[in-house]
Amino acid sequence: MPTHQQTHQAGRHLAVAHALLRGYRAELVGAQTFITVNGDCAAVMVAGKGAWMIADVDKFTESTLGTYVLVDVSGTHPRFFVAPGDELRRDVRDRHQQFMDRVGVRPRNSESRHTKIEPRDVDRWEDNWAAFERQNNPIG
Repeated sequence: MPTHQQTHQAGRHLAVAHALLRGYRAELVGAQTFITVNGDCAAVMVAGKGAWMIADVDKFTESTLGTYVLVDVSGTHPRFFVAPGDELRRDVRDRHQQFMDRVGVRPRNSESRHTKIEPRDVDRWEDNWAAFERQNNPIG
């Protein structure tokens, strides 16, 4: 059984490979999170069990990253969702706020800032690799 880190790294490699197979220039950047596609920086998030976990919704929604590549490796074949950062963060914030409005206080840990992204939340961005033809999010 692969570790969380191994699954994440495999997802990064899959994202780069998928972009290359679609005719884009792509490469890994750094040791953990980022790739570039057509020179544009993107953060890769990998769902190994059907949803993307976010440890701190505030930290996530305060980010300024232009693009996210969400890789779902929980099924038979990997699925890729290329989401514009501002839209994804707004959606995550809105869904989290709706959840908090419904529950009031988190039942197990009132201090938790955890949230998640389900595949149905990002369906509209599945295989949206053309986003890298419109973006300009260079590294550095």
